[in-house]
Amino acid sequence: MAEKWVEASPDDFKNIIHVGGPGVNESRELAKHASEIGAWGVGTIAPVFFKPSRVKELIDYCETLASASPELPFYFYHMPGYTGVYLSMVEFLKQAYDRIPNLAGIKYTHENLYEFNQCMLVKNGHYDMLHGRDETLLVAGLALGATGGIGGSYNHVMGIYIDMKEAFLKGDLETARKLQSKSQAFINILIRYRGNVIAGKRIMKFLGLDCGPNRLPIQKISDEEEQTLRSELEDIGFFGFCNK
Repeated sequence: MAEKWVEASPDDFKNIIHVGGPGVNESRELAKHASEIGAWGVGTIAPVFFKPSRVKELIDYCETLASASPELPFYFYHMPGYTGVYLSMVEFLKQAYDRIPNLAGIKYTHENLYEFNQCMLVKNGHYDMLHGRDETLLVAGLALGATGGIGGSYNHVMGIYIDMKEAFLKGDLETARKLQSKSQAFINILIRYRGNVIAGKRIMKFLGLDCGPNRLPIQKISDEEEQTLRSELEDIGFFGFCNK
């Protein structure tokens, strides 16, 4: 799959291959493979079964993966709500500075805005901090100095986020706020239908890319839910502003 993404992408498209998994050896092989096929970067999330309990342990893990493709930027995906790993990202960046030379930054999917801001100050702004909460990109990402974001709803309404960032950079906060509210209306529907992985996949079918049913243990959208989901999307004008 990674090979196909790299093959299909234009030269200026930054493919960041996520290599996290339950086995460090397999993850390391995936990181090495990403380098061999010409990916732009690699990333990983914290182990979710044998969880690191100290920052040093998390750095040990990330160093093992990052060293498999030392010439590629390496990103850590901080999502403690899913992983249960609530370690200090400020300390992670400080201690990893000399250990992981290719550590580029963090995809930060957490509500601790103070920590997010402190991470951007480490080593005089050395690290690329990417905001991971689509619904608060404006107030908790761009307003704090994030260079960009990574989000699930970007698959469906990327144009809103591009326009939001452009409006913010121009100082047009009224337009930026309206666009954030528009994205939140869409995200509210995603949440009602059990999130981006469940509802989002079915919405891709609406957009012409049928990815098939979810695999267990992830739930599936019923035929009845599919109809009401489409109806709610029509009510907010989704099919007029979604990705075409």
